[in-house]
Amino acid sequence: MRMFLVFALTASLLPGCGSGVKDSSAEPAVSGQGGILRFTSVATDRGLIFSHHPGKERRYYFPEIMCAGAAFFDSDGDNDLDVLLIDAREETEPAGIAGTRSSCRLFRQDDKRFLDVTESAGLTDHGYGMGVAAGDVNNDGRPDFYVTCVGADSLYLNLGENRFQNISEAAGIQNDRWSASACFVDFDRDGWLDLFVTNYVDYQPFAPCRDGSGRDDYCNPAIFPRTTDRLFRNVTANSSDGSPKFIDVSVAAGIAGRAGAGLGVLCGDFNGDFWPDLYVANDGHANFLWMNQRDGTFRDEAVLMGVANDVVGRGQGSMGLASGDLNADGLPDILVTNLEGENNAVYASVQGGVFTEISRELGLFGPSLPSTGFGVVLEDFDHDGDLDAAVANGRVRRPGDADQTASRSNGKTESGLDVFWNDYSERSQLFENAGSGGEFAEQAHPDDQFSRDLAVSRALVSGDFDNDGDIDLLSTQIAGPVRLYENQTASKGNWISIRVIDPALGGRDAYGSVVSVTADKSRVSRYANPASSYLSSCDPRVHFGIGGSDRVDRIDVIWPDGVAEEFPEALANQFLILKRGEGKRP
Repeated sequence: MRMFLVFALTASLLPGCGSGVKDSSAEPAVSGQGGILRFTSVATDRGLIFSHHPGKERRYYFPEIMCAGAAFFDSDGDNDLDVLLIDAREETEPAGIAGTRSSCRLFRQDDKRFLDVTESAGLTDHGYGMGVAAGDVNNDGRPDFYVTCVGADSLYLNLGENRFQNISEAAGIQNDRWSASACFVDFDRDGWLDLFVTNYVDYQPFAPCRDGSGRDDYCNPAIFPRTTDRLFRNVTANSSDGSPKFIDVSVAAGIAGRAGAGLGVLCGDFNGDFWPDLYVANDGHANFLWMNQRDGTFRDEAVLMGVANDVVGRGQGSMGLASGDLNADGLPDILVTNLEGENNAVYASVQGGVFTEISRELGLFGPSLPSTGFGVVLEDFDHDGDLDAAVANGRVRRPGDADQTASRSNGKTESGLDVFWNDYSERSQLFENAGSGGEFAEQAHPDDQFSRDLAVSRALVSGDFDNDGDIDLLSTQIAGPVRLYENQTASKGNWISIRVIDPALGGRDAYGSVVSVTADKSRVSRYANPASSYLSSCDPRVHFGIGGSDRVDRIDVIWPDGVAEEFPEALANQFLILKRGEGKRP
């Protein structure tokens, strides 16, 4: 295992994160000399043995086509990433009895191998699980997590020694709707992580829905009433016994004033005022951009800021979200995944807090049209200094050609799924960033398993699980095995990985910080919050590729309350832990 280094005030230098529609079942186009980005599936080799159970097949129970989530987080404080996977109960009758499987499975990592510790960890819920968010709700330095469900959600408190306790009721958390993604965010900047939860639709299991050919299929969400999202304020500081407490402030904050079909959620500072805002992907409706009014309230300014709809003003089937500087202008952009027939949208930030859609200019419009995108991440996979993209794809409706499934995989997908799920399987996609504001190129290295395998993919999580300095991927599949992809890309440069913590808050990760590194006069910034993609929580460390530079000349951190600190130069290819109060105030 690599050494994890901590910056102190006395440290000055330390020793050595197309345009047409095509058949998405066909082999992907190969870019350049077979593509650059390459990932190898290693879940079985690493002991990560898990297969998602959506419930009874052929029932067309709507929730099963939308799940399930996953998280990378260090559950036991040993400086490597553990894995939390979300499952569904075995019985999918709405009024049925929950199955015996837990709705979440925890795998502890020990020397790059994973061990299922679900039972010993005390994870016993049997709900129909959807997504997960990880964050330290009581400022004790240990990450807790929240599981969204079809029905009652669960908040788990980390007790230490890999033990967890469901404290939902005691903490004042109650959300019994069909919830999807969630994020922990200190929206009022009082030092305690609050909780935002997206709710999908008010689903009622009517008679099975049918497609245009009269075949049974999963429902269109538009036939169900929209719902409102929830915001819970953390009031643990006022708790008489010190136990975590939350209050529902959805109405007071204005969140309950707009109904949508919420799936993905993204935390970020989208207007540069150092207060966290919230972007919500609404399936089939205008997206929300809840701008923080700095008084405990939010206002939806998605239309005003240009991120509500597509370029002609239509709502898209938005699912997954990721943010980062895609065109090298120093401003955060947003990537949204959508349904087949719609393009994955890139909203580029321009000065003044306004966005413009540039997916065509970046080369992401055409390649995304044939596929249905869910999970999405933006990371520098090859360490050349710019962000690449990975998208997890999987249909939500059957293809128009009834014979297409059998012809493309002879009754079995490459992952061995039953022929029923072949109708919904697709290949995922990788895109390399050409840099300097140029286009992305779809990559398909002949040995890359991420873009080669057929599956019904949903969550996509990024993180350096093996601590070798590059970003790996984890993908969940409906009715199939989890896939852990080790990054085998030939590196173009060096890297540095940074974790930011606040000792005054129990040493927890300082979600909401903006971390910037300067190397060879090039400055790159990242926002520290693991909640992104779809139903997912990623590695909380902030990862930078720095190209040919052998060091970073300086590191700047703007902490969640807007206070800035500068940390000294550091050699490349190492993990740093930056503590608030140990940098230099400008």
